[in-house]
Amino acid sequence: MIDFKAVAQAALAQAHSLVPAWLPDGQREGREWSALNPNRADSRRGSFKINLESGTWCDFSIGEKGGDLVSLFAYLQGYGQAEAAKRLAEQFGMASAASTAAPAPAPQKRRSDWVPVVPVPTGIVPAPKSHFHRGEPESRWAYRDADGNLLGYVCRFRTSDGGKEVLPLVFARHAVSEERKWHWMQWDEPRPLYWPQFDQPDLLPLRADKYVLVVEGEKCADAAFRFLSTWADVCTWSGGSKAVDKADWSPLAGRKVIIWPDCDSKREPLSRAEKDAGADPLSKPLLPASKQPGTAAAERIATILREHGAEVRITIIPEPGEKPDGWDVADAVEEGTDATGLWGFARNVREVQSAAPRASTPRAAGASRPVMRGGHDDWRAELISKPRGGYEDCYQNVYLTLKHHPEWAGIVAFDEFAGRAVKLRETPCGTEPGEWDAYDDQRFGLWLAQHMGIVIKGDGPVAAGVAMIAREHRFHPVREYLTSLKWDGTARLDYWLEECMMAKPVVVGPGYLRIAGRKALIGAVARAMQPGCKLDSMLIFEGGQGRGKSTAIRILGGDWFADTQLDLQSKDAYMSLKGVWFYEIGEMDSFNRADTTRVKGFVSSATDRYREPYQRREVVQPRQQVFVGTTNQSEYFKDTTGNRRFWPVRVEGMVDLNRLREWRDQLFAEAMHRYQAGEIWHPTRDEQEQIFKPEQDFREVPDPWHSLIARYLKQPEQAMYSEFFLEDLLTKALSIAPDRLGAARQEAMRVAAIMSRLGYEKRRQTTGERLYYYTLPGERGAPAQANDGGRRDGSPL
Repeated sequence: MIDFKAVAQAALAQAHSLVPAWLPDGQREGREWSALNPNRADSRRGSFKINLESGTWCDFSIGEKGGDLVSLFAYLQGYGQAEAAKRLAEQFGMASAASTAAPAPAPQKRRSDWVPVVPVPTGIVPAPKSHFHRGEPESRWAYRDADGNLLGYVCRFRTSDGGKEVLPLVFARHAVSEERKWHWMQWDEPRPLYWPQFDQPDLLPLRADKYVLVVEGEKCADAAFRFLSTWADVCTWSGGSKAVDKADWSPLAGRKVIIWPDCDSKREPLSRAEKDAGADPLSKPLLPASKQPGTAAAERIATILREHGAEVRITIIPEPGEKPDGWDVADAVEEGTDATGLWGFARNVREVQSAAPRASTPRAAGASRPVMRGGHDDWRAELISKPRGGYEDCYQNVYLTLKHHPEWAGIVAFDEFAGRAVKLRETPCGTEPGEWDAYDDQRFGLWLAQHMGIVIKGDGPVAAGVAMIAREHRFHPVREYLTSLKWDGTARLDYWLEECMMAKPVVVGPGYLRIAGRKALIGAVARAMQPGCKLDSMLIFEGGQGRGKSTAIRILGGDWFADTQLDLQSKDAYMSLKGVWFYEIGEMDSFNRADTTRVKGFVSSATDRYREPYQRREVVQPRQQVFVGTTNQSEYFKDTTGNRRFWPVRVEGMVDLNRLREWRDQLFAEAMHRYQAGEIWHPTRDEQEQIFKPEQDFREVPDPWHSLIARYLKQPEQAMYSEFFLEDLLTKALSIAPDRLGAARQEAMRVAAIMSRLGYEKRRQTTGERLYYYTLPGERGAPAQANDGGRRDGSPL
């Protein structure tokens, strides 16, 4: 018989994901899901509601109702109660185990007259900040439910001997006097789990499509959630390794779970005689791995979770003694392991035998097989077989091997930032973590032949299978880095150019440096979070050699920095951008006018389109990069147009690289905060004209004709005129004889640019010869006289 209660409890544990999947047109209203009833002509939400905490449901219009989610599933699908329970049990992996659910625990004998009140009522006095004996805790964690309601706290204190003591703090009611207050005591059993994602400003609900990563201790849970929330929900339990059986593990029913044990290095205890003799505890041998507290706790959790129909794996940790006693995920973070490395370590797992293995079902050769989850080798039943025996050499078998084989599961992922498949850890072939390349194809093909008897002919099936499995495990290292940061509230974005780059104002003052520095890093965050967003500007660091300009850009970019020479006329330039966040364009002063024009166009692009060598399809890649220029000169703008894209910064002294390294994370944390708050990363029109343009104009390489023409226009004899013809400017202001003018009209274009810089507009006469002339906007007066006997060139410039 099926244990209906166990199935109903497992369904209720996943109510927040199951009910929306069953009724996708609904919406959440407090603790209820309000939806249209698909079993009648229902056009308006409000009558059909499901309580996500109790599982009860009712359609108040027609009186249909039920007491749990099994009955709801039966109602929606048209099943009987037994069939609905059976199908849900199979979905949760409980088909055999559901009928042998563990007996209900005996009533707990209360040791105190104080009874925890959960959730904590609203409007009560805040929890005390310190303990009456231990003082203020060094850490405090808020336990909350899936709706963000406070359940209580766990506080960690540092003792006088350097040890630690962990005490729960709950809001409680006295069973006799009915007094209510905060009390230092544990929750009733089963105790709630700690989910860091429930204690975030924007509560993150449990995600049925993600793994659940179980770690030991709240500090580890915070560290794991900070770095690994892209891949997994994270939780822990209260009370340490000996309190595993006291926790409520029902929220993990039916989930895919990875348990990361603490890496303990405990030794066999001294005997009484050895203690009396003063023996050294370190002389005793290490306990075997199976008897270490962290591993034993993980095994016990796995047993409990199997009873809840969960699919459980345990992370393979170093042997006792290889790491300091108690080494855990928080220690790995402190050692500098990044998100990709942490997830690769977590996914290096050993399977845990499920509570009720399923038997393989015979089938015809070549036919599809159901997914098996019983033991190490059940997954092989999924492989595509040849009619006469053996396995097909197809990409599907490559995919299935990489997905399910215990030695390969979790190795291949897709780096969305770099746009390529990567290995998260060393492979069984012996290849190092990093990009999956052609050599990996070859090594994996050899491994398949030697270990699986699958001989792959050609490179195509391996490449296709790798691409397929990689896309199922996506990650974006820059986004993960940015979202893991927590801003400390200290403003640095406005000052990093002055205090780290040793920048000095040139024309406008420090306001320019503060705006440019702030917007540049917010723009960098925007490009990572919102690929292809408009960002057509770039900082340019000016200053002598050896001041640390390039090193500073490398610090900002971290692992995602590049400075190779770009050939802007080749598709290789676009391919060079893959996996790069900060790209340095060096020696800006060495570019001629044509080079500068190409740089402006390249920097302004939001999307790159190109075809990689030997590929059939065009790649469309939204930009995720920012560019930063460097130069040793102070005047390097050879073109008078389009310079708004360049934000020049004068570096006067040696860059404070140590401060920049120290500030880097907080700079991007603040930039992320401002980006999420909606701050723009480009200057307003007024900022461009009043603050940025003067700085940009100052960097232009001066045209010697500019001063000659400006002085000519200011001569007293020209004051009466408002219209100036090109030939007057060439022959009178510049003293160029008409017969020396070039046929390509280069002189005319130089004059046109200068007049535009001086604020003049080009117009055409409306009568007579209808010649072109230059005039200041709004001026009226007589036209200037042409050279005596000279020809007025009224042709367009």
